Amino acid sequence: MSARVLHLSARYYRALPTDHPGWESVTFELPLNRTAFVGMHCWNIGCPDGPAVDYGYCVGMGWPEAAAESYRIMKETIRPAMDAARSAGMTVCHVETDWMDARYPHIPSRRNKPSTGTPHPLQQAMLDRAHGPEYLKRSPLAGMKRAAVVSPVDDEPLLFYSDTLDDYLKKRNIDTLIYAGFAADMCVLNAEGGARPMLGRGYRCILMRDATVGVETPQSFPERLATRYGIHIFEWSLGFSTTFAEYMTALERLS
Repeated sequence: MSARVLHLSARYYRALPTDHPGWESVTFELPLNRTAFVGMHCWNIGCPDGPAVDYGYCVGMGWPEAAAESYRIMKETIRPAMDAARSAGMTVCHVETDWMDARYPHIPSRRNKPSTGTPHPLQQAMLDRAHGPEYLKRSPLAGMKRAAVVSPVDDEPLLFYSDTLDDYLKKRNIDTLIYAGFAADMCVLNAEGGARPMLGRGYRCILMRDATVGVETPQSFPERLATRYGIHIFEWSLGFSTTFAEYMTALERLS
């Protein structure tokens, strides 16, 4: 029996010629059994099941507006997208930071390597200024987990690293990743398991652009400047983007 195929509408940013750039539309024919939905860094800071936002620290999504928006997206977009993938039989993967390895002792972590030394005093001063004193130990970051609303179901994997994600996907002959999660301008692009390292391993990367938000300040949030920048980098140099509506339409047309 032939594999079911997902006909997914997407776009990318065409850079050339540089005097006339713009978006180009594409439609992918993706075998469902070779496609995975990847939820990226869905932290529970500010969520009902997680530590409250602490105005004394700038961690997680940074400022309260972006934290609230990330929870809304998880509840209204990412969770329904995951459930639709599950119903269709698409692989669902979860990628998290090993900062939270104490909360998931069953997941192999590499954070216990010998310390490379303390930061330079100037570097430490900038970290304190940006995030708050001793933020790794005292801020909500120290108590965060993956948000319950988008946590793994049954035997879905929760992974910390690009190579462990790669191993999991290769065993299943998966070559296309549909990303949702956070933050659009940081981890989705470059963190372990994010688009840049996975592109380097040969995966087609597609971002659900209304299932992410950047680390927006109160000043940038109204125009979503960080979000738009992150999506632009993804569409220009890492892969493609789609929307929740386009994704759901493609899944509905499977039947």
